[in-house]
Amino acid sequence: MTHRLLIDERKLIVFATIEGVSESREFKFILDTGASKTVISDSVAIRLGFELHKLERGDRLMTAGGVIHSKTLKLPKFCLFGKEISDFEVNIIRLPLEMTYYADGVLGMDFLLQFKNLKFDFEAKTIET
Repeated sequence: MTHRLLIDERKLIVFATIEGVSESREFKFILDTGASKTVISDSVAIRLGFELHKLERGDRLMTAGGVIHSKTLKLPKFCLFGKEISDFEVNIIRLPLEMTYYADGVLGMDFLLQFKNLKFDFEAKTIET
């Protein structure tokens, strides 16, 4: 299957659908093969109807800006590249302001390893699964 990529200023952007408490919405993620975990911004979790104060403390994550603490959330459904995962665990963090202009989260290897093969075509701006 072939899926679209948005390549912008050396960033790979993909579009995932997340099921929240009462609705599903599409969000933009930076695809980052150097990230072990998938993270979404705290504002996305709130827009999806999750109550952050009820979430468990998550992992300590090493970022370019240093170590940060996260909260953990199991999403009812996370859909991307034709794959739908139920109870997909993500980390919730406050994304840096400059990142929120172009992404709602970071797609990490925990999701990408669901696939045997991924083929990027940077000229056509696609990814094949």
